[in-house]
Amino acid sequence: MKKLTDFDRNTLGVAGLVCAVVLFFSVNVVAAFLMKNYRLDLTQAHLYSLSEGSVRAVSDIREPVTIRFYLSGKLAKASQLHATYAVRVIELLEQYVSASDGKIRLEVIDPEPFSKKEDEALSYGLKGIPVGDSQEYVYIGLTISNSSDRRRTIAMLDPSRERFLEYDITKYLTDLTRSKRPTVGIISTLPIDGQGEPQLIYPKYYPRWAVMDVVRDIFDVRFISRQTLDIPNDIDVLLLVNPKHFSDETLYAIDQHVMRGGNLIVLVDPFSQIEADLGDTPYTVRPDLDRLFNAWGVSFDPSRFVADTTLARVIGHARDGKNIQTKYPPWLSLNADYLSPEDPVTGAVSSVNLAYAGSFDVFKKVDGLTVTPLMYSSKDSELMENIDGLDPDPAAMLRDFKPGGKNLILGLRVKGTPASSFDKAPERNFLKQRPEAHLPKAVRPVNIILIADSDLLADGMWVEKSGALGVRQLYPFAGNADLIVNALDNLSGAASLIDLRSKAEWRRPFTVIEDLALKAEKLYREQETRLYYELQATRERMRELTKRASGEGRDLLSREDKEELKSLQKRQLELRSALRNVQNVLVRDVAGLQSDIVLINVLFVPALLIVVALFVARRRRAGRRRSR
Repeated sequence: MKKLTDFDRNTLGVAGLVCAVVLFFSVNVVAAFLMKNYRLDLTQAHLYSLSEGSVRAVSDIREPVTIRFYLSGKLAKASQLHATYAVRVIELLEQYVSASDGKIRLEVIDPEPFSKKEDEALSYGLKGIPVGDSQEYVYIGLTISNSSDRRRTIAMLDPSRERFLEYDITKYLTDLTRSKRPTVGIISTLPIDGQGEPQLIYPKYYPRWAVMDVVRDIFDVRFISRQTLDIPNDIDVLLLVNPKHFSDETLYAIDQHVMRGGNLIVLVDPFSQIEADLGDTPYTVRPDLDRLFNAWGVSFDPSRFVADTTLARVIGHARDGKNIQTKYPPWLSLNADYLSPEDPVTGAVSSVNLAYAGSFDVFKKVDGLTVTPLMYSSKDSELMENIDGLDPDPAAMLRDFKPGGKNLILGLRVKGTPASSFDKAPERNFLKQRPEAHLPKAVRPVNIILIADSDLLADGMWVEKSGALGVRQLYPFAGNADLIVNALDNLSGAASLIDLRSKAEWRRPFTVIEDLALKAEKLYREQETRLYYELQATRERMRELTKRASGEGRDLLSREDKEELKSLQKRQLELRSALRNVQNVLVRDVAGLQSDIVLINVLFVPALLIVVALFVARRRRAGRRRSR
């Protein structure tokens, strides 16, 4: 019998390779059957693990739930992307089944064309994807139903919404397993729930805002008139959107809702861009909540909005006949650094977009109340008069910007047992009046959340919409809806979905690039401002000399004046050229910086691995030579 050393190196190599392949497949087969329930998720965002919110939602299930996943066997013919995504969906659904301890049953159904299964899928509202020019459709959607046959449907699973997949499933599981949805009462001066009918000319038609679709998926919603004399007892959370024109009776109804232990969310705005677009004049109307705010030790100035150069969003702006990208300080994009990480409402949100937001000031401490800031501006911010927002000039705004050097409060939470802002009930001339006596103090601790912007709910601030294949899909680019739904969840006691929304954020921004770009922009902005004011001074001096020449005659000017005018004209051309160069260099340098860092990230790791591999190979070769 030959010894192992008798075989040549090539034979041993081939045998080792065959053994490695056999071992690889053997380990995978054994793992697939014996270790199916054991998982190790090494991704930073835990993309392949159920979040704590999903685990809590599954543990709260009290009756059997059936998930029917309609997946066509011919799906790859219509869309390979959807077919690949189907594997990810099944993996996630299996995790729900595994965590449910038998309370969730999964059925994977192939709705073949013209079969009863296809008819069933269509009756549940699923949308098909056409296969070429044929009359056949393929499906990738699911339904979730409980024992009482309540059902929720995802008409078509879109791969581009993968980061929201777990949130959507857990949201429907939570809705089906609770006996009663929380009720949200809304008083709004903006048409957030839509207005009119598409086919009618009057009143003007406004479609429902996307945020209301998100809210209605989770809560029962009841709109309340802003002339109301009473807030019903079954309202779990009262939401005020851009509150204005309130009578004392309505303010008293809101006050007593809080005194009865009701929670409150207020979106108050110094300047509502949406309201201005609708034709109103919001800057001339003062919000009516000062009386309530003062009782909580909080003040709000409706005449000024916050502008911030660090958090400013980039917009397209026409200047000198060109469309350039520039920062617009009144439009803010808050990242996680400016959202309180300790609070469950903001700690699970990664970004919020605001427009013409105001600020709050805590001017006194009220016994029994705790005020906690939730949202901040950066220290590169200042308060501007509302009139500045009506005819915006980003370039002038940036040049004249004077940062205040402190963080301004854009949102806060008031917690505790506040006292009523009314000594007694106001006189009422209507029959609808509560028989209960006036409550001078809250009967139990309450939560009040104040946010100094209402435009954040508008679609253009946070979401893009698509109606491909007849299925309306939302593609958020900011966490505005998450912020509102988190607040409603938290104040209504249904907080199991909050950490899923944080997991839904998939962006991995280049923070180093953003920081370096911000520093570069500040440097160039200083140069631009200096050149601009020098150019203005030069033009002013030229106007003085020209005026003197036109008044006294060109020949009466001294030689010195003529020489000065000539040099000023030359300097004006130099300054205009330098100003253009600074603006162009800023854009070029930031773009170059991004390219360099991306190139380093892409090439550095492979290059490092190649160097290490060459070093190891050289060491091994040297070792073999020494052994010979």
